[in-house]
Amino acid sequence: MEYLLVIDYSSDAERKRIDYAIERWSRQADVNKPKGTVIHFKHGDIDAFLEDLYGRLGSGMDRVHVYSIKEHEPGIETQTRTLRYETRDDPGMIGKFLNYILSKLNATYDYASGNVKTYTAYTKKGQVKIGVSIARKSGGITTITVEGFGDAVSFVSGRIDEEMKVFLGGM
Repeated sequence: MEYLLVIDYSSDAERKRIDYAIERWSRQADVNKPKGTVIHFKHGDIDAFLEDLYGRLGSGMDRVHVYSIKEHEPGIETQTRTLRYETRDDPGMIGKFLNYILSKLNATYDYASGNVKTYTAYTKKGQVKIGVSIARKSGGITTITVEGFGDAVSFVSGRIDEEMKVFLGGM
């Protein structure tokens, strides 16, 4: 089975991550990034369009490949791992330590909604969103949610969990 993927990326960094994925997978499958342009055509006379297009290209029809497509719905779901820590430690101190962990992960702050701050971290295993909620009083619960795809979720949540257990065990 062949697939044609049309990916709308929003930055050069995302394009480079796509190129990196293509490079990694090129050893396991016939994956390449064709030169040229991708045209998504529907609800019209494709042959009339192609005739017009061929007449405008120096190579005519030799370098135009046309595929009939149907959208593929992958059976992949977002993975979420939630870490919860109940502690009597100062919430400000926990917040500072979490900022330290997030900076080690090169996570960037995205936004806050209510008492949850959301960050994005990029690793070689993929991108994750990290939600952090710290109880406002001592004796509260700190909740960290890591969401993404593939190995990135377990990798990042494992690193955070390991650091938090050491920190909370040492206080």
